[in-house]
Amino acid sequence: MGLYRRLFRFLRPHAWRMAGNIVANFIGAALDGYSFALLIPFLDELFKQPPIPLGRGWVNTFLHATIGRLLDPAQPMQSLRNVILVILATVAFKNLFIWIAGTLGAELQEYVTRDLRDAVYRHLQRLPIGYFTTTKTGQILSRVLADTEQTRTLVTQIVTQALSASALVIIYVAYLFGISWRLTLIALVVAPLLTLGLQPLLKRLRRGYRRLRNDHGEMMSVLQESVSGIRLVKAFGAEPYEEQRFIGASHTYSGGLVRMARIALIAQPITETLGAGITVLLLWVGARYVLVDRTLQASQFLVFLTFVMRLLQPLKQLSQIPAVAQNAFAAAERLFDVIDRPTEKALDQGTRVVDGFQDALAFDDVGFSYERDRGVLEDISFTARKGDVIAIVGASGAGKTTLVDLIPRFYEPTVGRIVLDGVDTRAITLESLRALTGIVSQETVIFNDTVRSNIAYGRSALYTDAQIEAAARAANAHQFIAELPRGYDTPLGERGTRLSGGQRQRIAIARALLVDPPILILDEATSALDTESERLVQEAIDRLLAGRTVFVIAHRLSTIQHATEILVLHDGRIVERGTHDELLALRGAYWRLHSLQFGTQDQDGAPLPA
Repeated sequence: MGLYRRLFRFLRPHAWRMAGNIVANFIGAALDGYSFALLIPFLDELFKQPPIPLGRGWVNTFLHATIGRLLDPAQPMQSLRNVILVILATVAFKNLFIWIAGTLGAELQEYVTRDLRDAVYRHLQRLPIGYFTTTKTGQILSRVLADTEQTRTLVTQIVTQALSASALVIIYVAYLFGISWRLTLIALVVAPLLTLGLQPLLKRLRRGYRRLRNDHGEMMSVLQESVSGIRLVKAFGAEPYEEQRFIGASHTYSGGLVRMARIALIAQPITETLGAGITVLLLWVGARYVLVDRTLQASQFLVFLTFVMRLLQPLKQLSQIPAVAQNAFAAAERLFDVIDRPTEKALDQGTRVVDGFQDALAFDDVGFSYERDRGVLEDISFTARKGDVIAIVGASGAGKTTLVDLIPRFYEPTVGRIVLDGVDTRAITLESLRALTGIVSQETVIFNDTVRSNIAYGRSALYTDAQIEAAARAANAHQFIAELPRGYDTPLGERGTRLSGGQRQRIAIARALLVDPPILILDEATSALDTESERLVQEAIDRLLAGRTVFVIAHRLSTIQHATEILVLHDGRIVERGTHDELLALRGAYWRLHSLQFGTQDQDGAPLPA
């Protein structure tokens, strides 16, 4: 019931659609029941039976009140014609209301699913970055897209099937009681039997469908990884390996689906068997009431059986809904697992709002570790004053990226503190802290949007065309942008496929120049570029560095020779610090990195011959 209550919160904005659907379903069901009840006077007229005397149930009284004046025993054909016309009119109005109910139900399903999908995505955007580093991309995509579609089944079952079937059951049962309350009690024995018989089945289905949703996420992960890394796959001839990975995940998912289908399909034979047993019992008892006790007329018994047979279908739907809904419940649980995670804002303890960077940013004995991991950073202390360029070098895995990720608080230090102008960054609101920080990474992110929107990413309304063009010129990007088919309005394709690596980097630099952050984090952008692209990008970077406090993760040591201070990281610790010349003079870790890169020593550190 907890999941239903949470899902009903998404129904509230569309309450009028749900109310209209309920009303239309009940009117349609009432008209449907009335159209079948009209068979009683029709059969009486057809077989020249005396009309049912008043007082034998509300159905007989209701029929007398609504159609009694249209029946004339002296003119049977005219009476039959009148009954047929009333049946046709009733069926026409019934279908009108069923269409209204279906339309409102379809709108309700789609809009609730849309709102749920939007809520999950909105919340996902606000989760800490740690969630994305520990959760596979395929699992995230599966939750946002596949699980929201699967959760739609709950709304579908509740609105278009459960409400419609419930309305029919209520109306039919009312007519059954109106015809013969004793036969009705026998017929209704099936409901509690079905409910009790299916409970163990439903619990097993819920557990199985939860596993299935995870298997689906794994399959999505394999697909996403192989598609995004298709160049690597082909370069290494790894197509058979990726095929086996996907086929394995696909077969696991399909096997689970088949197992769940076998279990879910048990519900239908149980329902059919119990329904058939009840029908046989009704035939026997009803025949006795007609032929022996004479407490029921043949026309009433035939219509009663018609209602019972019509009742089996909505009862079957209602009995199958819990089984079918278990898959949706499992998907909803995964969705709410995302929604229940605290957002960055909820975790943010900062209350100070800063609007600029005045003096210095200092790491004070900072340490950091991921959950259950050994320390990634330990005893990190240094000060970056306004206008300084701090270069961070070291082997892969030394902790360089983690160190700079602590500045905009993508992660929080587990030990020590980071101080901005004398204020612990944890006391500063995330929004104002990140407004001071710009990032240009080696892996440039370009969105499937126009050049203009990519440069002014997320803030197009704040900047004029002239400002965007000025940023592009400063980034050495204006010339190639102007040569594009539609200039700044050219769509760049997914991941910027229209652009070269150097062009993508210059778009990213223009993006940072436009925002004009006082603190810049730069993951060296020239390591994978050709000479001409590197020259253009480096010129743009030099303009970007001017007047800012910069943290550079350096891959090419030639680009950091003029850094204010170079920090050499090894296993999460600063093992050396100083200027380029000072560190070379030490002939330590930095000297060895520099010598290896410029070919002045071999792998063991021995000088190479001239």
